Amino acid sequence: MKAKLTGLILFFSIITFSVQALDKKITTSDGTELFVTIKGEGIPCLYIHGGPGSGAYWLEAFSGEMLEKNMQMIYLDQRGVSRSGSAPDGNYSLDRMLLDFEDVREALKIKKWLVLGHSFGAGIQTAYAAKYPNAVAGLMMINGTVNVSASLDEMVKQAKSKASKEAVAGLDDPSKTLMERMMICHQALGENVWKMYYRDKASADTMNAVMGRVSNWNHDFSSKAANFNEYFADFTPLTKKVKVPVLVFSGNNDLAIGPEHYKLIQFPKQVLVKADCGHLPFIEAKQELQSAITQYLNKFFPSKRV
Repeated sequence: MKAKLTGLILFFSIITFSVQALDKKITTSDGTELFVTIKGEGIPCLYIHGGPGSGAYWLEAFSGEMLEKNMQMIYLDQRGVSRSGSAPDGNYSLDRMLLDFEDVREALKIKKWLVLGHSFGAGIQTAYAAKYPNAVAGLMMINGTVNVSASLDEMVKQAKSKASKEAVAGLDDPSKTLMERMMICHQALGENVWKMYYRDKASADTMNAVMGRVSNWNHDFSSKAANFNEYFADFTPLTKKVKVPVLVFSGNNDLAIGPEHYKLIQFPKQVLVKADCGHLPFIEAKQELQSAITQYLNKFFPSKRV
């Protein structure tokens, strides 16, 4: 990850890619420096991480080998996240974030790509596909929420059932923001908060160990995301307007998003796959996820053409 780069070895085509693994910094049109790792061969695929602010490194660490066999993965740390720089003017709006993706795509000379989103990133990828339809060939939505408020209702239900009344005080306060209510849930659950995201404690420990490998983590976006209400909108109506093929992967034990959240997602051309896992199938359901992605690619992009 931290190896010095001596040159850019990229051979682009509108059909398929063959690229040496590299780390790259791309400066956006408003002067924000974004950190990108490019690895693998096949159809180009942008990863839109969740959080807000979870970064892209962990996906590369857990599922890179599987993903990179069939796709040219573009692991992007969003502005103000992990190894990327902060927005010079504090602009973390959704429209600016979507423009970042376009800046990256154009910098890499990619005509069209697939977009893989996880968790909080699902709403962002839906908005991106709706606003820039000519840039997106297909979507893979992995344990994603298209309505953070609905997902938070699931988290609140779990917190109220597992914590004391004193610990969950404030959850029904209408003046509390979504992020504030989420923090109350986390604090109320205490050392058992892992149960919201993972099937077992070992998975949580594995994730924490990998996340700890990134030093000097930039938390700017995660500290400011609550100020941008557009990220917490209901993206369900937009799902009806996105016409590209979509893989929707859902965990039966995902209490962070809600095990039945998939019922809200209404892409006209979607394939639903459910698995026995929590919020992180990249750790707990690797085989099921690999099978789902392989079948999706073989069905909709058999010739590796986008």
